[in-house]
Parts: sequence; C-alpha cells; structure tokens
Amino acid sequence: MGLIIPSIQEGENIVTLIYILLGLLLLFILTLYVVYLITFRGRVYHDITKTGELDGEKFVPYKKLILDGVTFARHAPNEPVTVKSYDGLVLCGRYYPADKERAILILCHGYRSIPENDFSCAIEYFHGQGFGILLIDQRAHGKSRGRTMAFGVKERRDIHTWADFVSDRWPDTPIVIEGISMGAATVLMASSEPFPKSVVGLIADCGYTSPGEIIRHVMRRLHLPEKLLYPLVRLSGRIFGGFDVEGCSALEEGRRANLPALFIHGEADAFVPCGMGERNFAAYGGPKWMVTVKKAGHGMSYVVDMPKVQGAVDEFLKRVLPEKI
Repeated sequence: MGLIIPSIQEGENIVTLIYILLGLLLLFILTLYVVYLITFRGRVYHDITKTGELDGEKFVPYKKLILDGVTFARHAPNEPVTVKSYDGLVLCGRYYPADKERAILILCHGYRSIPENDFSCAIEYFHGQGFGILLIDQRAHGKSRGRTMAFGVKERRDIHTWADFVSDRWPDTPIVIEGISMGAATVLMASSEPFPKSVVGLIADCGYTSPGEIIRHVMRRLHLPEKLLYPLVRLSGRIFGGFDVEGCSALEEGRRANLPALFIHGEADAFVPCGMGERNFAAYGGPKWMVTVKKAGHGMSYVVDMPKVQGAVDEFLKRVLPEKI
C-alpha cells in the first residue's frame, strides 16, 4: 500500500483552519476580558457630586443634604488607616474619632461608589451622637489596592480584617458594622464566620441575596440575553478575577449568623428589589429587625424618611449596646 501524501492544497487548508480556530479562540478570550472589565474591573467608580447625578429628579429634594454630608466627611478631622488583606492587598480607610466614644461604626460602601457618597447623610449625625466612624475603601476602590470587585465573595474576608483591626486597637469599644448595597451583601456574607467579641451588631441596607442573582437581575432589567451572557460573566470572573460569583451567597451565609442585625430597604428599589432584602431578613439566623421605606429607591431609604430610618437605627443600637446608649 503506498503512502498517501497530502496535496499542497490540503496542507494549506489545514493551516488556514488552524489560524481560524486560533482567531476564534483569541476573539473568545478578548470577549471574556471585555465582559470582565465591564462587570468586575475595579478602579472605576463615580463621585455623585461631580457627575451631575444629584441634579436628577430623584435626588433634587435631597441634594443639599447629601452635599453637606459629603463636605463633612471630606473636611472633618480624620486619621488615615490601612490594613493588609488576606491576599496581600493594602486596604485603606479613614477613622473619625469622637469624644467619649460609645461605639465604632465600620461603614462599607457599595459597588463602584465611595463611602462619603453612600453614607453622606448619616456620618455627621452618628459622629455627633458619640460614635467613632471608620469609612473603608473596599478593595479596588478609592485608595485601596486591587483590580477586581468580587461582589462580596472576596470582600467578606476584608470585613473581618477591618473588624480585627478595630478590635485590636480599641479592645474595650463595641463595634457595629454597616453596609449598603454591595456593602450590605458583603457584611451578610461575612456574618457566618465569627467576629471579635467586640462586634455586637450588623446593619444591612438594601443588600442583594447573592452575586449571581443580582447580576442576572440586572441583565433582565437591561433586556440582555441572560442565558447566553451570564455564563460568560461567570467565566470571566473565574479567569481574570480569580473568584466565582456562585461561590458565596448573602442569603445562605446569613442563615448561619448569630449576631443581631437590622435590615433596611426601600420599597421602590428597582436595582436591588426589596424582595431580596426581605428574603435575606427571613433567612437570617440571628436576632433581627427590619424597616422598609415607601417610595425609596436604591440606597435612598435614609434620605426619603430620615425620622423612620434614623429612629430604627437608634433603637437597634439601644438593643445591642444597652450599657452605652
């Protein structure tokens, strides 16, 4: 039997096919990277005082209140502080000492935001009530290092790092940890692991149930092809971010929690539906209370009905800090 030698034309066809396959692979990897950049890339965050967002219809009634709070946070005396994360990142924060501190509040901002945006209206009030305030820049935000926002999957361990830092430095001072939006989900994801004894309570304002569920919800809101796109988002996080969006759930971690917690949510929240907050509340394993605010959108509960939310937080603090309040 003689040898079958491919013709020159056949060899050229094979080479062409290889190039096509390599090109398609490269295009797929490039697509994944773009998906990663859009969804998870850090160092891309906005300051609502500079974007014109406060001139939008939903913010106009509260613009001065928010700007006054941001001004206080940026100009009040504070001490820059840093910690090192479990994976070697330098994380940065600002500590605002109060006279005769009753407790220290660790405040965790949301996705692609900054702490003075998210807590603008509450910082000055609680500082004036005798609470030390620690504003933290989540990884890949502000002055903190990192390139990937992990929707709480990695950040939950950072919350423990900050709690350990505060507990070590002020061992006799009670600690309450509050998060908003992604920060709230992060706090709940961290709740299943033991905190230092000085941590006496958690506050979760408009937190989502899990990274995967909120990503799919946003896709549906934007009329994107969820079944096609979500697997790409998940794969891009694993390849370029080193984490799995299905790797942790605020809902499931909260079931194993035992610290007292206050849940806050706006009933008109379209970004993180109030139903997610209600499910987090129902599943939570520790002592719990919840307040919802009519007509409040995402992260807007405090400004829409300040007496109600401020009163609920004050009451919660009385419960968890009876000897201090």
